Amino acid sequence: MRRRCRPEEPHPSRPSHERWMVSYADFVTLLLAFFVTMYAITRLDAEKLSQAQLSIQRALHAPVFLGGFPLVPGVGKTPAAGRTGDLTGAVLQADPPPQLEEVARTIQRSLTTHRELADIRLLITGRGLVIHLPEFVFFNSGEADLRPESLPLLDKLAAILAQIPNHVAIEGHTDNRPIHTAAFPSNWELSTHRATSLVRYFIETHHLDPRRFSAAGYGEYAPVADNSTEAGRRLNRRVDVIIKPLVNRPGGN
Repeated sequence: MRRRCRPEEPHPSRPSHERWMVSYADFVTLLLAFFVTMYAITRLDAEKLSQAQLSIQRALHAPVFLGGFPLVPGVGKTPAAGRTGDLTGAVLQADPPPQLEEVARTIQRSLTTHRELADIRLLITGRGLVIHLPEFVFFNSGEADLRPESLPLLDKLAAILAQIPNHVAIEGHTDNRPIHTAAFPSNWELSTHRATSLVRYFIETHHLDPRRFSAAGYGEYAPVADNSTEAGRRLNRRVDVIIKPLVNRPGGN
C-alpha cells in the first residue's frame, strides 16, 4: 500500500507555504544590525567620529569634507583636471596633509559654540583647506563691511591663523545678479572689496603678518552651485579663506 502523508507533513509534490519565514528572518536580522550600528555611532565622541569619517572617505577616494554641509563635486562651470573640485582648477585631496587636517579639526572645535557652524563649510582640496564663509553671516546684501555679529567668530578664526605659518588666500565671490551702485559698479568690485575687508580685519585688528595674506575677487565667475535657483545663489555669495599647504623649501622651511 502507498504510504499516506500525515496531515502535519507537507505533501512532497506541493510547495511549502512557510518559506517566507526565511526571508522575514533575514530582514529582521538586517534591521537589527542596522540599528545596532546606528546606536554605536551615537556613542562615538566627535573626535572619533571625525576620524572614522576621514578613514571612510580616504578608502573611497572621496573629497574630504570636514564640516558644515557638503558640496557636490564638479559643480563649477569648468571641471578641474583629474578629480573635480568645488572651485575651478581645484583638485580634491584623497590623502590630505596631516597639518591641514589638524587645523580643520581645531577650527571645528573652536566654532562648536556658534550656531553659524552649520553654514560654514570646510573642504580640503589641492589648493589647501578651503573655508567657505557665507555672505548672510558676514555681510549685508550688496555691502562689503563686516557685520558686527560676525566678529566674535572671525576673532576665533584669527587666533587659529596666528598659531600657524601657512599662507592664506582670501577670495570674494558673488552670484550672477548684477549690481550697480555708487560704491560697487559691478560684482568684481563687491567681491574684491569683501575679500580685502577680511584681510584688513586680520591684519589691522589682530596684527597678523600681512606677508602671509593675499586677496582676490572673482565676481560671479567661480560658482559652486547653480545660479538659476535662490538656494544656489545663496551658496555662491561667499568669501573663501584658503589656508595653503606648507611648502618645504631647499635649505629651510
